[in-house]
Amino acid sequence: MEKAISRRGFVGLAGASLATMLLSACANGKTDEANVPGASAAAGFDYMVLVNSKHKVPKDWEEHLDLVEEKSLLYDDPVRVERKAYEAWQGLKAELAAEDVYVELDSCYRSMADQQAVIDEFTQEYGAEYARQIVAEPGTSEHQTGLALDLFLVIDGVLVAKNEEMMEHPEVWEKVHAKLADHGFILRYPPRKAIFTECTYEPWHMRYIDDPTIAHQIMDSNTTFEQYLGMELDCIKDCTVDYGTPSLYSDYAIDSTVDVILREFETWDGCHMTRFAYAGDDACGEDELAYVNELRASNEPELEEFGQAIVMVTDFRSPSAKKAQGSAWEPDTDYKDYTWHLGRKDDDDQWHIMSYGYA
Repeated sequence: MEKAISRRGFVGLAGASLATMLLSACANGKTDEANVPGASAAAGFDYMVLVNSKHKVPKDWEEHLDLVEEKSLLYDDPVRVERKAYEAWQGLKAELAAEDVYVELDSCYRSMADQQAVIDEFTQEYGAEYARQIVAEPGTSEHQTGLALDLFLVIDGVLVAKNEEMMEHPEVWEKVHAKLADHGFILRYPPRKAIFTECTYEPWHMRYIDDPTIAHQIMDSNTTFEQYLGMELDCIKDCTVDYGTPSLYSDYAIDSTVDVILREFETWDGCHMTRFAYAGDDACGEDELAYVNELRASNEPELEEFGQAIVMVTDFRSPSAKKAQGSAWEPDTDYKDYTWHLGRKDDDDQWHIMSYGYA
C-alpha cells in the first residue's frame, strides 16, 4: 500500500530532529518488476513511467537519467532533478513569480541508497512494522525517477515548509495547480483520490510527464495518473468516491483511512469495490468513539486509547460462484453500505480497523 508522506510531515510527529530526514512517499504492497507498457528503460527514457507500490522503477533507469543540481534552501545537500523536468520547473516558477506566488524545491530525486536509509532510520526509530507502513521500499518511490518535485512556499519572505503550515494556504496552491499542466506537470496526489493513488492529498507534490496536452487531460478531468493509464488496482476500477461535506475531519484525514481499508479489501479475492464513502459527521461522534475504544480494550489492549473514531462505507460486488466458493460471500451479489469502524489516538497516529461488516 502506498502512502504519500513528505519529510516535512514528521516534524510534528516526532520533533525537529526529523526535519532533515529524507522521507518516502509510500508504503506497503507487493511490487512487480514489470511496469506500464512502454515504461521499460530498454526502450529509452519514458516520461510517462508509472512508479508506485505495484510498479517499480525500471532496473536500469538511472542509466538514462540526466540530473541537474540546484542548491537547496532547506538542506546541506543539493536538490537534484531530471534535466527536462528542471527546465520546465524553471518556466513554471518564473510564471508564478510574475503573479507574486513564490515556490521553491524541497525533495526531488532520491537514489536507491537514499530510500534504504529512510527505511533504516524509521525502523530504528519506530520499528519494522511502522516503517513498512510508512516508507516505500527502494524502487517503489516516485522520487527515484527524478521526475517528482516536492515544493514549499515562500510567503512574505518566510519559508513555509512544514506540511501542516502549507495546508493553511489552499489559495496559493490553487494558483500553482492552475499552471502545472501548461508546463507538462500534474498534481500527482489530488484530494479525495487516495483510493486510486494509494496516497493522501499532497498539494506540494507535482510530477513531470513532459506532454502538456496529456497533462491538461489529466488535470482538467480531475483524474489521477493511474486512472489515465488504466493502471489503477483491478479491485477498485470505476469506484466512485463520496466524502460529502465533512466538518469533523479533513479530506486528508479521511484519505488516510484508505491505507488500512484497501489493504484488507485486496485480500478479498474477486471482490470489486464500487463505492468508497465517508459515513458523515453524525456517525463519528462520542458513541462511535466509545464503541471503537470498547473493541480496542477487548481485542487490542496494547493500543493506546483512541481519541478519534471514523466510519467509512463501501459498496462492492462479490466474486463469481467459482471464486466465491468457500468464502463468506454470496456469489455475484452487490453488498451495499458495508461499514468500517476505525480508531486512532490523534492526527499523527495511523487508523486501526476495529470492526467491519453489517451491524
